[in-house]
Amino acid sequence: MENTDLFKELETERLYLKKIDVTYAKNLYDNIYSDIDYYKYYYSLPFENFEEYYKLVESYADYYLNGNYFRWGLVLKETNEMIGIVQLHSKDMLNDACKLGYILGKNYQHNGYMEEALNKIIEFSFNNLPIHRIEAEVVTDNLKSLKLVKKLNMTYEGIRKESYKYQDRYYDQALFSILNN
Repeated sequence: MENTDLFKELETERLYLKKIDVTYAKNLYDNIYSDIDYYKYYYSLPFENFEEYYKLVESYADYYLNGNYFRWGLVLKETNEMIGIVQLHSKDMLNDACKLGYILGKNYQHNGYMEEALNKIIEFSFNNLPIHRIEAEVVTDNLKSLKLVKKLNMTYEGIRKESYKYQDRYYDQALFSILNN
């Protein structure tokens, strides 16, 4: 069976939502991955240096070629700088569901960029992909992210007790979802 590329680059009022490639690796590393504080709420081990991150970004090209990889970089229209990432992951093909992950550079928070991007990606997903349910698991200490999922009209479903581990400590996660109705 031939792969069909379901990924689409998208556009909002202030952002381009693009494939992540080596062109933007330095932007993302500087804005996000070089800051150890980001890893508290993000499912990733810290990168030792830029070269290590660059190798990961190089591998994304193969993932996109497979036609079913949904990781967008958020690019500011006015500066062409990549400032964050949104990803649909952990796809459950049997139940037409997936999880939503996102991260935004500190210097770009509190400007509505992530809300703008997520609204567009949720709309795209429900209109163009075989997705019925999108979930977000948010560490309960991450107050900014809790506020964001509520703005997206995601429904609170409960707490997953001590389901996320960071630096030898377990954190609770709040589960939110939105349905394609």
